[in-house]
Amino acid sequence: MSLLPTLSFYTVLHQPSPPLLTGISQRALHAEEITETCEVLLAAAARHHCPYWLLDGRANPCEQPATLHEWMREDYFPRVRAVLGRQPQVAFLVAPNLWPGLPQRGYGPPHCWESTMLHAAWFCEEDPAQAWLRRQRARLGFSCAG
Repeated sequence: MSLLPTLSFYTVLHQPSPPLLTGISQRALHAEEITETCEVLLAAAARHHCPYWLLDGRANPCEQPATLHEWMREDYFPRVRAVLGRQPQVAFLVAPNLWPGLPQRGYGPPHCWESTMLHAAWFCEEDPAQAWLRRQRARLGFSCAG
């Protein structure tokens, strides 16, 4: 796994085989910091042509504002799709206390959301998230470039 340029509060790792970008919050993040992490992830995804992401936000114990979710749906993930030329497959790791609120945000059940821009699923633990990403790779047959 290679360490990519990061922010002091967020780490991005690239694993070429199996293809994966991993983003890890070092602490709870404010909405503005999350938008910064999104741009770092987009740059890494573009560099490696990688649509498989594992985003570990378990350090964030609080829900983010609706405007951030709207920005991600309406602006960010459409840009990701355009840059990659394919639908990103994103496994989000969330703090267990946020799990029950996912359906109210429009992310459930079964805690999986698909649009033409994004296929995402939410998890509290890494093993099920990794298993979901393996299934996506097998289903889609995509890989990352070096």
